[in-house]
Order: sequence, then structure tokens, then C-alpha cells
Amino acid sequence: MKGLKIGAVLSFTISLAILLIGGFFAKDKVAPYPEKVMSGERVVTTVGAIKNGQNIYQRYGLMDHGSVWGHGTLRGPDFSATTLHKIGVHMRDFYAEEKRASYAALTPEEQSSIDAKVIAEIKKNRYDPSTKTLTVTPAQAYAFDKVKEYWKTVFSVGDQRDGFLPGTVKLDQERDQIADFFFWTAWVAGTNRPGENSTYTNNWPNDRSVGNALSSDAFLWSVLSIIALLVVLGLIIYVVHRFRFFYGEPKGVNVGKILIGMPLTNSQFKSAKYFLVVLLLFLLQINMGGLLAHYTVHPGMFFFPFIAKLIPYSWAKTWHLQLAVFWIATSWVGAAIYLAPLIGGREPKKQGLLVDILFIAILLVALGSLFGEVLGIKGYLGNAWFWLGHQGWEFLELGRLWQILLWVGLIAWLFIVYRALKDKLFGPNRDTSGLVLFYTLSAIMVVLFYGFGLVYGRGTHLTIADYWRWFVVHLWVESMFEFFGVAVIALFLVVMGLVDKASAMKVAYLTAILVFASGIIGTAHHYFWYGGPTYWLALGGVFSSLEPVPLILLVTRTWMEYKSTRDAGEDFPYKWPLYFLVASSFWNFLGAGVFGFSMNLPIVNYYSHATYLTSNHAHTALFGVYGMLSISMVLFTWRSLVKNEFWSDATLKLSFWGMNGGLFLMFMLTLLPIGIAQTISSYTDGFWLARSSEFYARPMVQVLGQLRALPDAIIIFLGALPLFVFLIKTYPHLKPVSFKENEDMFKGKDSIL
Repeated sequence: MKGLKIGAVLSFTISLAILLIGGFFAKDKVAPYPEKVMSGERVVTTVGAIKNGQNIYQRYGLMDHGSVWGHGTLRGPDFSATTLHKIGVHMRDFYAEEKRASYAALTPEEQSSIDAKVIAEIKKNRYDPSTKTLTVTPAQAYAFDKVKEYWKTVFSVGDQRDGFLPGTVKLDQERDQIADFFFWTAWVAGTNRPGENSTYTNNWPNDRSVGNALSSDAFLWSVLSIIALLVVLGLIIYVVHRFRFFYGEPKGVNVGKILIGMPLTNSQFKSAKYFLVVLLLFLLQINMGGLLAHYTVHPGMFFFPFIAKLIPYSWAKTWHLQLAVFWIATSWVGAAIYLAPLIGGREPKKQGLLVDILFIAILLVALGSLFGEVLGIKGYLGNAWFWLGHQGWEFLELGRLWQILLWVGLIAWLFIVYRALKDKLFGPNRDTSGLVLFYTLSAIMVVLFYGFGLVYGRGTHLTIADYWRWFVVHLWVESMFEFFGVAVIALFLVVMGLVDKASAMKVAYLTAILVFASGIIGTAHHYFWYGGPTYWLALGGVFSSLEPVPLILLVTRTWMEYKSTRDAGEDFPYKWPLYFLVASSFWNFLGAGVFGFSMNLPIVNYYSHATYLTSNHAHTALFGVYGMLSISMVLFTWRSLVKNEFWSDATLKLSFWGMNGGLFLMFMLTLLPIGIAQTISSYTDGFWLARSSEFYARPMVQVLGQLRALPDAIIIFLGALPLFVFLIKTYPHLKPVSFKENEDMFKGKDSIL
């Protein structure tokens, strides 16, 4: 066990150091913001206009209505890819007009000559670092003017094909500047780095008309990534079987049954309201998801016209993401509050009061941030948009003030839980198995890594800001959530009496080692095309290919969890909470492992990046893994809160199959087939077309998009709604409360462990 502990610490420390050192050297390799863009004597644009355009892009939440360099939402256009392609088209028109003809009317030889000239002009880097001036050709300046008029029309008049409502960007000056920003992003994606044969975005997006094609680096590291996966997978299988990293025999399921008859402490009783909020947020979140699915097929339209006029795509997408983070995090907060007295063996003084204060604070932050985001998108907050409105970053949309308050709230949650756990962490009654410490450290990591979202600010270079953003979105959501999930699963299984602590800790430490080694450095696969150097292709390709390894182990763990439930008999009180836990393990393997690996290799990701394959991975991983885990935690806690005679397995059975069956149909009927078709289009036609309204208007995509109504309805009406009704009906029937504080809860035993 000591070796495993050391291995986990080293895995975390070394992996994080590699990612940080890589970021340190990458900061000097980002694409420059030119002080001036010149064409002859004409000033085309300035650094002020470009940076103001970036702020406007963020202020109106346009990362939730499109994307830049592939990062953002998937239904709208990729603004950088579309701009780059249109620049190429208009440059061809510029040279065709010199011949007094349209480009289409030219001979193939003349077209080829113009094509070569346009590509050469786009690829040549004319930025002078000594004067910080970017010089563009007359053809590029002409194309810039044309593209600017296009974006100004889209953001003023609107574009029904992509769901842009009239007045998406309010002021004409703002529309000018956002077009300048898009021009800069296109230049970064089209021109070569000094002294290299690939662009600042490593030749992404695929668009042969402007000379962008898969680089040799992407091909090389894809091959080496597959080799690394096979070698490490073989090694891990040997280690698991050689040293028997499996759960031991159950120590007696009657331990779990003890919880059913125990009275509640004051703080445990008050934790119940957290779970009602969880289900309310969950219902609102999946309804926003249904609206987004409708907008995919019918942009800017809905059965009730006032909804389409009121709620733009960016609003629905923002809330869909933020509500997912809120309800999952709230379920973990509530479950930890309930578990703390059980693990610590006592109820600290005034614990219930602190739980109430935290609940009110969480509600204020959630409501304030959600409505602030709407006001920001609508353009009502002026210069306060960054602090109170919409920061403009996908998954981190909430204004900076709300973000800080949320982080403070999470720190307060740690303090509240620690008060009940401290005797188990330190002193003569501490837990020598390390389970409580492992669980506590995982919670600390969840809170700590959310703080990385505060490292960047308004006006930070786009590439650098996104580097830190993925510390939250990937390291927080995919790595630290995974670490916390491993700890929670180990704790749950021990508390329910299904495994012994020693076996649980062996599996937990091994999984943590693999999660840290693959997941932390594997974050670099998000940096492939976002303005970072080529070494991210090596680090991200190799280490993200290893991410399925710990998830493959979950297949064995899932079977053993399921077997433990079956062996416990039909009267086992935690049957359905454990089944949701099993579902989380299944989706972790399929959604995070299989679907993640299938698109993380650089050679594949070059074409699949920012397509519906990303959405397929996101839904099956976030909802499938953390959603099911959170519901498992809700039901585990609720089973211990509610009187035994009011429990209903039939309702939970319906909810379980409704959610999991709906999610299965969602990826099978819509997300996966649309993603495959979109990736093929990206490969054959260019990424700009794969993300265009023309692609989404194809009959097959329209039919598949309309089929999405079926899984959405199943998840809402057969999954989430029955569970919410069940919680509402049983809330009045919570067990009696013991208001004793600082007294032994277990009559001679120091805790349920």
C-alpha cells in the first residue's frame, strides 16, 4: 500500500509539472497580436480593434453560438474556419477580376495559377516583430473588407440558417471590431509560423483551398500513440493479475442496512433540500438541451414563436452547460454533508446552521450567475459584462464575480465537511486505512483546480486563456472529478458493506495513478489546434491515448459491483443507488474511454475536432459518467434519509432505464451518426463546410436531428421526472432527527467505517 501511495503522489506531481512546464515554454510561441495591419499606406486594423473584437466575442457569449479554432459550440459556424475560407474565395475573385472575368469562368490552367498564388500569399508570414506590424497584400485587404461586410450583416440583420437573431451584436462599431478579431483568427490559422511549414494552429482547419492539410507531425504522433497504448495496456493487465488488484470479498452487507434504522443528525436532515434543487436544476438543464436539439434542425424557430425570439441559441447552450455543472456539483456537496457525520462519528456544533447558510449562498450564486449570463448575452450590462454577465468561455460562462463566490462557497463546503471529519484525519481515532484521507484529498483537489479558472482575465491572449481554461474543463471535470469519483465509489462500497477497506484502497490508488498519468498530460490533446506549439501533438497524442487504460479496468469493477448487488439479495436496501454506480462505470468506459480515444489521435482529431463526435463524447462522458454518479450519490443519501416504508424500487427502476435507455438512443440515433457524417465532410469537403448551415440542411442530417426528440422525451419523462416526483413525494417522510451534537452516534463505535 505504501508503494501505491508513493506512486499516486509521483504520478500527480510529475504529470502536473510536465503540463505546467509545457505551458511555460508555449507562452512565447503564441501568435502575435499585431499593433497594426497594413496594406500599402492603408491601416486595415489595429491591435485595439482586434482585442476589442475578442471582448465582444466573449461578451455576447458567441463561444456558445459558434467556435474559434474549433473550441466552442458545434451547431453554429466556426468563425475562424469560415473567415479563412471566405478570404480564400474573395482573393480568387480579386485576381479573377484583374482578368475581367469571374473565377468560375476562367480556364482550369488560369484557376490553378490563381489558386497557387492565393495559397502562397496566405501562407507567407509578413509579420515584422521589430515593428509589430503585419503587412497584407491588396488581395488580402480586399478579402478582409468583403468578409467584414458579411459578418456585419450576420450580426445585425441575423441569419436564420444558423439561428442568429437580428441584433445579435448591438452596435455597428462592435460588429466592425468582431470582424477584425475573426480576421486575426483566420490569419493565425492560415499563415505559417516563422521558419516552419505549418501554421500557428498546426494546419488546422482542414481546407485545401487555402493550403491547410494534415501535417507530418500529426501523422507521426498518431502512430506512436497507438504503440504506447498497446504497450501500457499490456503492462497494466500484467500488473493487475500479478498483484491481484481486485476487490476482496464483501465484509457483510448488513453494514449497509444499519444506516436504514439510524436517526438523522440535524445537518443530515438539512442536506435533503440540496437534492431537491439538484433535480430541479437537472430538469431545467435537459429541457434546455431539448431546445438546443430543436434549434439544430430548425435554427431560431420553436413551436411557440416568442420562445425563439426570446431565447437565442447562445442562451440555451450557456444554461445547458452551466446547469449541468451546478446540479452535479450540488449533488456532491449534499452527499458529502450527509456522509461527514457518518464517517467522523459525530455532529459538530452549529453544523446544521452552516449547512443552511451554504445552501442559501449556493442558490444566490447559481441564480445570480444564470441571469447575469442572460443579461450579458442581451448586451444590457455594458462594461460590467465580464464581472456580472457572460465571461464568454464555454463551461466557464458565469461572470467573474459569481465565479469567485462559487469558489469561496466550495472552500466553505470543505470547511463544513472537515469539521465532522477531523477526528478521522488526525489524532488517536484517525482512519489508518487511508480511505478518509483519500476521500478528503479528492474533495480538496476538486475545489483547488476550479481556482485555475481565475488565472486568466479579460483581454488575456486567446491561446493562453484557453490553456488555463482547460485546466478547469479537462483537469477539473475529467481528471479531478474522476479522482473524486474513485474516492466516492470506494467509500460507498465500504459503507454499504460490499468490500473491505484494504481492497478498496488498492484499487483506488492504482486507478488514481493511471488517471493522473494519462489524464493530466492528456489535457494537451485540447491544445493541438489552438495556437500552441507542435510538441502538444506529441504530449497530447501519446498520453491521451492512454486515458482508456484506467477505464478498461472499470469494466471488471463494474461487473464486480453488479455481482455484489446480486449476491446481496433482493432486500439489499441500496440496490438502485448501486445500479446507477454501475451505469456510471459503464459509461466511463464507453463514453470517456472508447468514444474519447476514437477521436483523440491527432490524425483523427484533425478531421473530427469540433464535430458532433465531440458532442457524442461529451454527452456520454459528462451525463453518462458524472451524471449517473451524481444520481447514485443522491439516491444513496436519500435511501438513508427516507423512512423505509416509503421507498419505491419500481419508480427508480423506471428512472434508471429511462435515463440510460434515452442516453443510449441519443448517441445511437443522432450524435454518433451525425458526427461520423460531419467528420467525413470535414475530410472530403473541408471543415468550414462540415460546420456550415449547408451541412445541417442535408436531408439525412435533418431526419437524424428530428429523431433526437425520442431520446430527449425518454430522458425527461421516463427518467428525470419520475425521480423528481419520487423525491417530492418522499420528502415529507424523512426519518426522525437527533439534535445531539458532539456525541457518539454509534454507541461505542467511532463511525460507520
